Amino acid sequence: MTKKILIVGGGFLGQNISKIISNIGLTPIVTHVSNRENNLDIRNIYMIEKFIETINPHTIINCAASTNIDEIELNPKTAFDINSNGASNLATITNKKNIKFLHISTDGIFSGIEGNYDEKDKPNPVNEYAKSKKLAETLIQEQNNEAIIIRTNFYGYNKHDKFLFNWILNNLKQNKQFTAFSDVIFNPLEISNLAEMIVEIIHTNFQGIIHMTGNEILSKYQFAQKIALTLNYDSNLIISGSVQDSNLIAKRPLNTTLSNTLAKSILKTKIKSLEEWLEKNF
Repeated sequence: MTKKILIVGGGFLGQNISKIISNIGLTPIVTHVSNRENNLDIRNIYMIEKFIETINPHTIINCAASTNIDEIELNPKTAFDINSNGASNLATITNKKNIKFLHISTDGIFSGIEGNYDEKDKPNPVNEYAKSKKLAETLIQEQNNEAIIIRTNFYGYNKHDKFLFNWILNNLKQNKQFTAFSDVIFNPLEISNLAEMIVEIIHTNFQGIIHMTGNEILSKYQFAQKIALTLNYDSNLIISGSVQDSNLIAKRPLNTTLSNTLAKSILKTKIKSLEEWLEKNF
């Protein structure tokens, strides 16, 4: 009988983790708000406990989150209900039932003033979304001190044509001029690469906070430029701009780069560059 891995939140990352789990012979069970069979509302702790008793998973990975940063800034309640209290509920039940628990957090919980944050640096969130994710980390550690909290930032090709990479690629394909921020800096990891690392860490004895990010430090402008140049699109379509001049509602941290030294010391999964991934897949 193969181990069951419950993935809470069958979005972009959850589906990628599910593929990796299937490939190594484990059984993924993925919940999604639109999935009638596996619909799990993590705001309801009694529903979680009943669902887990039915499934009996070896591990639970929480990918569920409310992530629309500007909407959350205007109406934060739902984000705190899902991102903070929902994560706390999962931590409580996994601790009670002795189930391994992994939670996906974000690089956005830092102020973005310094950059290259390591796992011991103190978070200082600058918007409501980040505050909800920071609170989640605090509550999880209170409820389950054996939990694994993964801070990350990821990119990848989305089959539903969503998110940053698809937006950049579509603009380039359509020969449309667009602005990319030169003052927002990150070191994202390609999503299937991240999924491999997440699945690998399940099989270790690691507990606590770990950063899983790429090796390349890039501004959003440099990220877009690298995509254009590697795939032979017109890089002149990309205009360098500042997030300070944008119409975004919530404040964004400027430098959310994370140190991945700890992850590289523990995990064997090779961290791939943006260029490597592009050349292999496009």
